[in-house]
Amino acid sequence: MSSTPEPPSDTIMVSEQGLDGDGEHMPSGARARGNSSVPKPKRLACMICRRRKLKCDGIKPSCSTCARLGHTCTYDEVRRKSGPKRGYVKALEERLKQVETLLRTQNITATSSPDAGTGIPPPVGAGAGAKQPLNQRAASNANFAVADPSIGIASSRDMDRWHFNPDSPSNVPIEDFHFSDNMGMGMGGVENNFTWEMIGLGLEEPLPAQETIDELHQIYFEKIHPSVPMIHKYRYLAAMNLAPVQRPPVCLRYAMWTLACSVTDKFQNLKDLFYQRARKYLESDYIKGYGEHIISVAHAQTHILLASCEFKWMYFPRAWMSTGAGVRLCQMIGLHRLDGSGLDVKQCLPPARDWTEREERRRTFWMAFCLDRFASIGTGWPMTVDEKDILTNLPASDTAFDLSRPEQTPTLPDAMIPAGAGRLSAFAGTVLMACLFGRNLVHLHRPDVDDRDHDLNGEFWRRHRQMDNILLSTSLCLPSHLKLPAGLGSPNVVFTNMCIHTSTICLHQAAIFKADRNRLPASVGSESKVRCITAANEIASIMKMVSHLDLSAMNPFISFCLYVSARVFVQYLKSRPDDSQTADSLRFLLSAMNALKRRNPLTESFLVQLDVDLEALGARIPKLRTAFPRSSDSPGSPSQIPAGMKANACDEAHAGGKKIGIMSYSNECHFKAPADDGSPALGPDIIEIDPALNPGGGARGFSPADQ
Repeated sequence: MSSTPEPPSDTIMVSEQGLDGDGEHMPSGARARGNSSVPKPKRLACMICRRRKLKCDGIKPSCSTCARLGHTCTYDEVRRKSGPKRGYVKALEERLKQVETLLRTQNITATSSPDAGTGIPPPVGAGAGAKQPLNQRAASNANFAVADPSIGIASSRDMDRWHFNPDSPSNVPIEDFHFSDNMGMGMGGVENNFTWEMIGLGLEEPLPAQETIDELHQIYFEKIHPSVPMIHKYRYLAAMNLAPVQRPPVCLRYAMWTLACSVTDKFQNLKDLFYQRARKYLESDYIKGYGEHIISVAHAQTHILLASCEFKWMYFPRAWMSTGAGVRLCQMIGLHRLDGSGLDVKQCLPPARDWTEREERRRTFWMAFCLDRFASIGTGWPMTVDEKDILTNLPASDTAFDLSRPEQTPTLPDAMIPAGAGRLSAFAGTVLMACLFGRNLVHLHRPDVDDRDHDLNGEFWRRHRQMDNILLSTSLCLPSHLKLPAGLGSPNVVFTNMCIHTSTICLHQAAIFKADRNRLPASVGSESKVRCITAANEIASIMKMVSHLDLSAMNPFISFCLYVSARVFVQYLKSRPDDSQTADSLRFLLSAMNALKRRNPLTESFLVQLDVDLEALGARIPKLRTAFPRSSDSPGSPSQIPAGMKANACDEAHAGGKKIGIMSYSNECHFKAPADDGSPALGPDIIEIDPALNPGGGARGFSPADQ
């Protein structure tokens, strides 16, 4: 009679129901049970049998299966643990705590508050009347009624991948909550679309009410989008109805809402709060994981919108940094070479699914390009994007983009010739003008050793004629829908036409200076003076055309065009103080800029400089001292702005009595005249000097010491 063999010393005793071939360890207490549940031996399976899900007899050194199949049999002495990962239960407890907190506070958030009309939950702990900076007061008044504002998602990287079902069973007591993949959350009166989005996305406060969000989106696409047309409206709004993790990033939403708040009185007090949240959530995406969360078109768009806000509100250091971050992100994800083959570099984004997505990427890059140019022409600092690296076609028409209708567009070099100018869209026209502003900067501030500006056949004058020809051909060859008054309904058409004349002034004022300094033939300077005053009158005429429109929808940099035109009139009046037509045009521009600054604070910095110019003009010609209004005569003037808001700390540096700022819009346009110190008394005259007003003779130019 055969006896049952003794189990090997390395076997583990488990119950019959636990046989799964993976050799899991069972407590030794199972051996002490009654005869009815005598455990049977189960051997530790070898690695090959475990991987292939085969039955293993556990014989060493080689099990029967491996011996029969001729495999090398090995055993893993380190047993793998089963069950949930470490921290899983703690993470669930944290989520349960969040749900309980939201349930306890749902009645509080539904109560009435001074912000009820805006759809923002009421503040908590609004206490003492300690004064705060203007750009921080909104934040202190909007702490949402969450008992524990520090609640957040567990820091494990796996938490970002958890999803919850938005459909919630009703009337479920908190004691019966069991977390699972199919669990919903009944939030009663709290909006379901943002309460569980808070949990799923790690938000620290609820989003605005859905009605407020819808209204802000409508304002954005009606007033902001026409001058920043890079987000596809219908795809964005459709994405807002997807699951929270598939919606546009929270930072992008807050950036859009910030711009929308800035152009409407109803939400004006939320502007700073939403701006701070946009930056906060953008930064939180930066520090997730290894930074891979920011590699997206949406995050590049966020940087661009924030930079636009910051330029508009004169946060110039932040605007410079945001522009650089946006441009670099666009370059990292390859938006600058969407339509050509370049260096074989790492691809950070998958190919676009269709033409519409590719066009949105094009528009995002070109918007970053425009901001890069405008940031540099105001400071003289280097531009980030090199034209030679661009292999992306110009943007298509807004209609084609909105309707997802593919359209062939020219490249940037093609747009410089007359045939290419006739194929431009409204947005492409703005891009072309930004490009020419950048070339102006290089032309005036990056001189070549072979410039020979004293020789009309030298390199400087060759570049001058080339850019002047591009401006003339562009102005003459624009398609009819990009000319005025046909294109008055498009802010980018208005801005493109103003920029053509502004660039003309910038180019020819430098020519006046060079001609006077090098004593070139009088005809050279005279021609440029005529071109400047003609372009200034054209800008004033365009402003009169659009004065009845909603100025909040205009490009923020339109104020720069008005400033350049106004300075030409100031310079003109130095030698022709009795010209009533020019004086009336200057008054109109000053009035227009005072009206524009209410929605576009950037205009204030130009008005402050014009005040300096007008004071200098009045000192030279006493009868004009009180002929023109000052910015201090209107609301929002520097005299009515708190001291801490008048200027950025970086703009208070002085060198030899001359103000030098991070963004020197307020004292000079760097690319407009190489050594212009902002004073009309020292600026180049637009017409020939009246000998009676200037006994020394000759037009006053720029001081060589300022070079």
